Amino acid sequence: MAKTINILSVIDVETILANKIPAGTATNPTSLGSYGTSDIYVYMITSRGYIDSADKNRADSELVIDANLGDTIQWELTCPGSGLQHDAIIAGVNPGSEPNPPSISTPVPVVTYRNIYDTAGLPGYQIVKQTDYCSNVLATGTTQYSISFQIMDNLGNSLGYYFWDPFVKVMNTKDYLRERKAYLKKQEAVV
Repeated sequence: MAKTINILSVIDVETILANKIPAGTATNPTSLGSYGTSDIYVYMITSRGYIDSADKNRADSELVIDANLGDTIQWELTCPGSGLQHDAIIAGVNPGSEPNPPSISTPVPVVTYRNIYDTAGLPGYQIVKQTDYCSNVLATGTTQYSISFQIMDNLGNSLGYYFWDPFVKVMNTKDYLRERKAYLKKQEAVV
């Protein structure tokens, strides 16, 4: 059964700005580096059952997920204190060229509406509009992709564009089911 795999990326805007990383543009964002280099700026999380079975990392910038044919991947992005001093807004998700063709479709922006409750235990919420990116899983293979984002101050001024490049690993159905069964046995999976 196809699932939607939600990936939340939390950007440490304060550290990016404190380290004076040059601000890129929408068409030429600045790289935050690869592997361990970008880990101090980006924390990616998803449900435990989607984390690559061979990957022991969680909540760093190189989250590798296991996906199955027919799944949908949805990326969203935020930062601590979102909007109080600074904000990080997802600007794009682009698959790399390997494998050729990539194992995921070209991600597209999707507007989502979230009910954000004001106070625990009380009715009443605000509807918040946000743009996420979604992609369909098309074929087996491992695809590296890039996520770009914009940093803005609380007055709406752009402070630059940046990117990093995690992976999606798509297994064949037999391997996918075997891995899910192993996770279920450990009681760590999302069903």
